[in-house]
Amino acid sequence: MANGLKRTPGFFDFIIIGAGVIGSATACYLKKALPESRILLIDRYHTAGAGNTAKSAALFRNFFSSRTNRLLAGSSISYYLEPGTKVQLDPTGYLWLFSKEQWNASRTAIHELDPEKNKFEILDRDRIADILGINYQAKGHFPDVNSGIFCHLCGSLSATALARHYASLFKSMGGEINFNTDIKEFIITGQNSCYAPWDNVFIDGIVDQKGNTYNAKEFIVATGAWTHDLLAPIGIASGILPKKRQLFALKIENNAGLLADSTSTIRPAIILPAGGVYIKPVFDKNIIIVGCADDLGQPFLMSDPEPDPLYFQRAIEPVLNHYFPELDFILSLKWAGYYDYHWPDMTPVIESVANLTWVGGTSGSGIMKADAIGRIAAARVQGHKEALLADGSKFRVSRLSLQDRDVEKEELII
Repeated sequence: MANGLKRTPGFFDFIIIGAGVIGSATACYLKKALPESRILLIDRYHTAGAGNTAKSAALFRNFFSSRTNRLLAGSSISYYLEPGTKVQLDPTGYLWLFSKEQWNASRTAIHELDPEKNKFEILDRDRIADILGINYQAKGHFPDVNSGIFCHLCGSLSATALARHYASLFKSMGGEINFNTDIKEFIITGQNSCYAPWDNVFIDGIVDQKGNTYNAKEFIVATGAWTHDLLAPIGIASGILPKKRQLFALKIENNAGLLADSTSTIRPAIILPAGGVYIKPVFDKNIIIVGCADDLGQPFLMSDPEPDPLYFQRAIEPVLNHYFPELDFILSLKWAGYYDYHWPDMTPVIESVANLTWVGGTSGSGIMKADAIGRIAAARVQGHKEALLADGSKFRVSRLSLQDRDVEKEELII
């Protein structure tokens, strides 16, 4: 065989690269729709959801200003309620805090939402003080706490359990999975003519780290932060770029420094008004997980994968010390992963060229939208114009494409 490449037995109808939560969900719904098709799911790790999916804070919310994001997240959450304990779903709620300036900037978008339908309530400063032992005064770089939104249909789950849930369903329907398989190269027709415009250029196969080749009619790339590095060499501008995100687990002595009432059953995830810092409580283990959704400064590159303790000390710890001056903690764990961003709208991308489709650009909200994205991607590769979401709503597939994009600007950004 040319170039000494080895071929794997058989020929697939579809090959999906990436068994994170997005790729696994896509594989599941594609196999469900086409049970007779031979479908292969490939991942570089030893199990589903072991890459950046596993490094997520794994929070979910339905609270968005964009109708598109509300559809994607709301329908996905409605599905997650079914497996519930299997994916460790914990609907603790979100408490999103705003300074006076932030509230005035977001008020129009918030008042256009229906509190009953979208399951949230607006809190004033006194009501916030009933829940949190927080310093609400502004000082220096840290704005005041003026208002809050308590979002009821929000919380956390296990991202790896969710990915494995979809992968398990896929396999139970006869889907095939290859783990520990790292795709290094695409084999493209038309190389001899230098991709002349009259050639029918398409993906003929893919090559893994051992030189094995895999052939299929259709290929789906759901590799998240690796999408750009994988597709740029074959001439595809995916619209997706990686950015490093870091999380830190803090061991706390008790809840008194965070909650106003340590006996309260209200223990939500908290979004602070300074610098995109957020808190995920795991009070049964006396731990809180903190992160920061910063903007300018962090490169859109696959750079150093290790977490930086200085980042915590300089960008996150001062925020915690200001808003929760009585909170005692010890930094116990730290890890880093990558979000796959799509600018400028921070909404997922599902696009195709020839016989290749890529799915990504979830911009930090892939967990909360994965079910809907998987259904829409599966519909796209089947050539359907609409996808049926878990809550019964219909979604026009082309809305998430790059060429026929039709999404709204998101006004409520962490």
